Amino acid sequence: MKKNIFTVIVGLLSIFGMQAQSLQDTTLTRQLELQREFNPTLQDANKINSLPAVREPQVTKANTDYATWNMRATPPIEIALPQPGKIMTDIPFSLQKGYVKLNAGNYANIDGALGYRFLDSETDKLNFMFLHNSTNGNLDYNQDVTTKKIKMKQMDNFAKLNFKHIFEGSEFDIYGSFLHSQFNYYGNNFDAIKRMHEGNNQTLSVFNLGAALHNTQPQPINYRGSFSYNYFTTKYGRTLSDESMGGSQVEAKVDLYQTFLGGDNLLGIKGDFTGVFYDEITTLPEVEEISNFIMVAANPYIHFEGYNWKMRLGANLDFVFAEENKFYVSPNVALSVMLTENSSLYLNVIGNVDKNTYLDMYRESRYLLPNTIVKHSDTPFAIDGGTKIGEMDGFRIDIFGGYKKTKNEHFLVLQSDYPFGSTYPNPVWTYQEFLQPVFGDLTHSHIGARVHSNIWSPLDVSLKVQKNFYSVSNVKGLDFEPTVLEAWNKPGLEVDLNATFAVTNDVKVMLGYYFANERWSLAEGQTVEMDNINNLSAGALYNINKMFSINLKANNLLNQSYDIWYGHPAQGINVMGGFTFKF
Repeated sequence: MKKNIFTVIVGLLSIFGMQAQSLQDTTLTRQLELQREFNPTLQDANKINSLPAVREPQVTKANTDYATWNMRATPPIEIALPQPGKIMTDIPFSLQKGYVKLNAGNYANIDGALGYRFLDSETDKLNFMFLHNSTNGNLDYNQDVTTKKIKMKQMDNFAKLNFKHIFEGSEFDIYGSFLHSQFNYYGNNFDAIKRMHEGNNQTLSVFNLGAALHNTQPQPINYRGSFSYNYFTTKYGRTLSDESMGGSQVEAKVDLYQTFLGGDNLLGIKGDFTGVFYDEITTLPEVEEISNFIMVAANPYIHFEGYNWKMRLGANLDFVFAEENKFYVSPNVALSVMLTENSSLYLNVIGNVDKNTYLDMYRESRYLLPNTIVKHSDTPFAIDGGTKIGEMDGFRIDIFGGYKKTKNEHFLVLQSDYPFGSTYPNPVWTYQEFLQPVFGDLTHSHIGARVHSNIWSPLDVSLKVQKNFYSVSNVKGLDFEPTVLEAWNKPGLEVDLNATFAVTNDVKVMLGYYFANERWSLAEGQTVEMDNINNLSAGALYNINKMFSINLKANNLLNQSYDIWYGHPAQGINVMGGFTFKF
């Protein structure tokens, strides 16, 4: 198997040797919180890693980008580690080469970062970063159980080294990273005799190596490509004696395109290869035998552009080789029209296949039942559109809506079993501390609006409201189907408010609020509603000088009790404070 994997990698490198993974490297998730991370000190530290691009003055056409910033407002359920790619952004340059960041708070929450820029010449750049996130605090279950308290333990350590070389007409990146993550499965097992891992921490280790190349000057055929290899291992299976999950994930992407009719119009094709090769696990039941996953995708497209409009016509062709070999075709169409200088209309019709690889699912929730593979899902089409209105300086409104239908969508619920054939008069459900996937066909529509105001420059406020409507059918993966079907653990109404007030140039205060209701899960075979999320947060940042700043942030100020996943409580009021030092 490993010889075959090596052969695949060598072959792909020969094809995509001039590719590089974009700097948007996705890292794995950290502690359970619901408020979107406000991390001003790390963002300030990011300034040290890049020089601003020198741009020649030029006449630009109206901005008609396809990008819609009305995407899902839900804060990540498990806060992700800061993306290493964002270390090299458009934030202004700082003379310091390195930074140290450290925050700590109750629940033994610790958030740290270290970065250093070894090289920053016109042609070569070399950066290193290390991130640490951990928590080790007691939480209270929200269900009526005898064992009321549980300790939630997580520790993520992530290191990355990135090198960039700038050629005369192209840029090449190569990087390596390592993630070591430890955590316990703290889900509510409703007073079961013992926890399956008996208090031992699960461990995930991921080694990543990647490269990328793209042209920076026009070519007869322009190119952008990337290659990434991940090798991952875990410590435990479903019990301490079971074999554990491990394997390799190979990804390669390429985008080839040519300009025509003046240079604003494009004709191109994108290619995407994903191969996941799992190690054999002999302790699994035969009906749960793990299959490798391979997906080869092509996206031919043509892009037209006028003075105040853009249009992309394309199709997604996805070949999936797994338990069953399947071929999917879906549209990839986008249109954006500027009505005035600051207002526009847009419409997107795009389908896709969600791969749901082991690492994908870990990013969604690390508490998934060990040694479990979630099947891929297929969205034949997803329609979203809206209007952006920004006629008043410093004030903008987006009104949007959408509809999509997904086949084989997964929903994560607390693992439970019913003792069929029991001789007891009143058999009871038994629970384990893991999440298990339930599958069904999902129809999801939504409407919403977002308002952003910066009319008074010291105050920046954004508010997003989104109402979701779901319909679920063809449910699979349950002992028996509940009376009422819901989109389990997906919110109905979401409200997301964020405000920042600059008291002075060096002092800022922040306020955030996130609300979500109509969240459903399964308990004793029936659909039950979970408590609403009411998360109020506040923070402050003080830049003492150009090198040193301090910050303070408090989450869940209302000290609300709610579950993130059913049986997985969130932290109560928690406060973190710390500093960032640039050197």
